[in-house]
Order: sequence, then C-alpha cells, then structure tokens
Amino acid sequence: MKDEVINLLDIKSKGIYMDCTIGFGGHSENILERLDSDGKLIGIDLDPYALEKTKKKLVKHDNFSLHNNSYSAFPQILEKMGIEKVDGFLFDLGISSHQVDSGQRGFSYRKNAHLDMRFNNKDNNQPSAKDIINSINLKNLTFALKEYTNLKSPKYLAEKIVEYRKLKKIETTFDLRNAINEIIKSDSYKVLSQIFQAIRMVVNNEIEIIKKTLISTLDYLKTGGRIAIISFHSIEDRIIKHFFKSLTIYKNNTYDVEYQNFDKKFKLITKKPILNKDTSNNRARSAKLRVAERIL
Repeated sequence: MKDEVINLLDIKSKGIYMDCTIGFGGHSENILERLDSDGKLIGIDLDPYALEKTKKKLVKHDNFSLHNNSYSAFPQILEKMGIEKVDGFLFDLGISSHQVDSGQRGFSYRKNAHLDMRFNNKDNNQPSAKDIINSINLKNLTFALKEYTNLKSPKYLAEKIVEYRKLKKIETTFDLRNAINEIIKSDSYKVLSQIFQAIRMVVNNEIEIIKKTLISTLDYLKTGGRIAIISFHSIEDRIIKHFFKSLTIYKNNTYDVEYQNFDKKFKLITKKPILNKDTSNNRARSAKLRVAERIL
C-alpha cells in the first residue's frame, strides 16, 4: 500500500512528517524522496533492531531523525525538537515479518521461543507475555479474548487456560500452543493466531495506546495536514473509523462519546477504507488504510 499512502498523504516538499511506526523504513523512504532539503521526516519505533536497519536504509538522506520510543511519546519528541506542528502523521499498526519470524520475540506459535511478545524486548520494566499469561486473572483474560478475538466462548477458553497454568507454568510459545491445543483438541490456525494476537495486544497495551495517541495528534497536526493509518485488526479499524468520523462535521453524529466535543475538525479523504490489493504478502492481506485531513 506504499503508493496509496504516499498519494493520499499529499506530501509537501517542505513539510514535516512523522512516521510513528517506521519499522524498516519502507514508507519513510518514499516520503523522503518527495521532500527537499527543507523538509523533514521523523521516525519512531519501539524496536531498536528495526531502527538500526532503517538508519542504514535512509543513509543517503540527511533530513530525518529516528527515535526509539512508543509512538505515544511523539508529543515529547516534537517538543524536544522545537516543532509545534507537522504536516502529516503515518501509523502502520501491523507487526513486521521480522518480529513474527524472530526466534527471540515469541510472537508466533509456529516457532518454539521464550514467550515474550514485547515490541521492545530490551525494556526490562515491561512484563512479558510469560509474566502476563501466568498471572492475569480470569476476568481480565476473558475480557481480552472477548474484545480482541472473534472466537466463540471466550470465557470458557480463559477458564481452561487458567486451569492449565495451575498444573504447568506457561513459559514458551509451544507451552501456550500446547495449552490451547489441549483445550480445543486440535491444532487450529484460527484459534491459535487469535489467542496469540490477543495476548500480544495485552502485553503492549495496544488499544489504549492507539486511542490516547489519536487524540494527541489533534494538537500537533497543521490545518491542511493529513493523518494516514493502516490497521490489520477489526478492533483497530473500528477505533480509527469512529475517531475520524466523530471529528467530521455532521448534523447527527452518533460515534464514540470519548471523541466528541473537540474544536478540531477533519474531512475524510477515504470515506471507506482502502483494502490491500497486494496478494504477495499474506500477512498484509487484512490491511486497511484510512486517511483524513484537518480542516479546522
């Protein structure tokens, strides 16, 4: 979706753009190619390995800066740089293939690894997936499986996981996979992938961080500036949809109350999400792009 992102962000050659989930720099490289020496690209990512690779990839450019942090910290980064507002925000909420495939990350049920799932696995202050899956109470685990998956009987699944961990501590990805397989009596891709995803979202507090960050962008986006967001999960897409539409001018707006009563207003550049048409990457097949422009 690189072409769609660049075209819909409407890059200004002297603009300032934030790639808040820069990853390996694919989108940022395209943005930098459209900026002149007065333009600037600011990239953020929690993964220090990705930032090292991106720094090498963008080495021919000298008008970018990289920051190892959560995208929720972008206001502090801008303030330290003395930048009041930017011309565009880009968020790509997907998890990279490197993170999934890395044997040290514990994101995938396909490889036996330490059950980590932290985007920044060098942050020793953040609980890992192993810490959470062995301590989370039944109520919170049920909530996570209900909110972050489309699986039937989330309470039953949560109860069985809690029962399993009483008998055997869940320490690796295969431990969690075996626990799930014992519950459902099969090696189901659908169930495994959704439960692993739900645990990852809990570990990284992804949904609350998305909500908080979206609201923060309102104070830092110029009038005429655009925000583009790529999501891969129906929950993420629903949050983005409601956020954008609650900030557009309608006579009768019934979207989420938490986004109401802001004095900033958007117009939707994409009235419906743009779906990924690239079939070469199976992991990106569910990608949806939404873009809006600040008009007030």
